[in-house]
Formats: sequence, structure tokens, C-alpha cells
Amino acid sequence: MTAKKGTVILGLLVIIVIGGLYFGNFTTKKESKPEIHAHANMDTGKSFDEFEENQIALLSGQEQSVAKNLRDNWTKATGEKAKSAAAHEAAHFWAAKVPELEAYYHYHAGDLENNLEELVNAGDQLFLQFRQSKNLEIKNNLITFALRSYEAALKLSPDDNTLKLKTGTVYVEGSQEPMKGIALLREVIASEPDNVPALILLGRFSIMSGQFDKAKERLDQALTISPSNAEALFFMAITQQGLGNNEKAIELFEACKKLVGNPDFDAEIDGYIEDLKSNKK
Repeated sequence: MTAKKGTVILGLLVIIVIGGLYFGNFTTKKESKPEIHAHANMDTGKSFDEFEENQIALLSGQEQSVAKNLRDNWTKATGEKAKSAAAHEAAHFWAAKVPELEAYYHYHAGDLENNLEELVNAGDQLFLQFRQSKNLEIKNNLITFALRSYEAALKLSPDDNTLKLKTGTVYVEGSQEPMKGIALLREVIASEPDNVPALILLGRFSIMSGQFDKAKERLDQALTISPSNAEALFFMAITQQGLGNNEKAIELFEACKKLVGNPDFDAEIDGYIEDLKSNKK
């Protein structure tokens, strides 16, 4: 990769993050700001046991006692029924305090019960916390357990394409094995060639690896199926910039703004458009 191309891709990561604010979970609702980070390193960071110990230490005396009892109940419980009951109790305790621990215990409850809905919800929450949590020391394990949640859910529902999309996204965004995620997305496309969310995700991930021609191919497909899809237009604008077509990129960003209809989004994009106008190739 040339230095110029590397700089372009680094700049595009910033606008991709802006997209993440508004297009998370295939919606135009703004999310809390995600962080730009490299793939998680699975060999570093605190375990959930260590993290829980630290969080317990931050509680008041009475709550510390309750939390320790719940942890001990979970640790000492034998049998799936007792173990899952202990996990539910711990999840309920942490729900309003530490969402990372709530999701962690929900994963265990869902796994013990083979509960598809609980596993998917745990995976969603774990991945959301990976994107948003300020507890950096636990990020690696948030991805690890998000994948465990989704993989366990896929065993229960192996043909669920929405679940494949979620699992694929986690693999690509946070793991050391992004090609597993791409493979899952390709499975979705193989069974549903017109699956617009899958086409957009493949386009987005092609942008992140600097493969703008591939991104354009996927996003062209998405826009043929859904011409007014704001998310597809947004990532096509980024693709056109990556291909050196700044004027086309500006045109697409303007079209996307009209569809999103959000003043905050407009402000973000207007600033980026000004940068494009001042750096025409």
C-alpha cells in the first residue's frame, strides 16, 4: 500500500465512524459515539473474574456484600438449573450498575438453558459494550463472549441470516479472524442475493481494507435494489472518495443528508464536505 493510499484510508476511517453514529443496526438513529480501534488482541486485558472483582470494590459496603454473595453462588452452584438461576440473579443485580457484567451473566444463563433469545440479546449487549465501554481492560473479553453468544445461537438456529450478519460483523470489526466474518456474510449473499444489509456490510468492510472497486460493486448492487437507502448512499460516497471522485462523493453525501434528515448528521457531513472541497484531486 502506498503512503498516499494509506493516508486516504486513515482519513476515511474517521467518516466511517461518523456513519457508525447513525447507521448502527441498520437504522438512522444516532448511537453513542464508538471508538476507532484496531482488532482486539485476545491475549491481553483482564478476565471477567478480575473485572468483576474490581467493580465489586467500587460498591458501597452493603452492595459489596450482596455482590460477593451472588458471585460465590455462581461459582459454587452445581447443576445446570442452579447455575442458570445464579447467573440470572447476578445479571439482575448488575443491570443498572455495570452493563458489561449484566451481559456476561446473561450469556452464561442463555448458554446453560440453550435459550436462543437470551443468547442473541447477550451477544448484542456484549458487542454494544465493546463499541461503547470506557472499561478498556475488558474489551478483548467483550468480543470473545459476544462471539461465544452468537456462535451458540447459530448452533440453535443455523439458517438465521440476521444472526449470521451479526456474527460476521463482530468477527470483522473486533476479532483476529475477520475472514470468518466475511465468509458468513458471503453465505448470506449466497442464499439471499438481494440481502441489502449484507451487501452494505461487505461494501463497508471492503472500504476498510482499501478495496474500493469491490466496495463499489457491492454498494451498486445494494442501491439497485434499494435506491433510497441512506446507509448505502453514505458508504458509496466514501467509496467514490476513495476512488478519487470527490465531486461524486459530495453529491452522494448531499443526497444522504436529505434522507437522514438529522441536523447533527448534517453538521458532521457538512464539515467533511468542506474538507473534500478544499482537497480536490
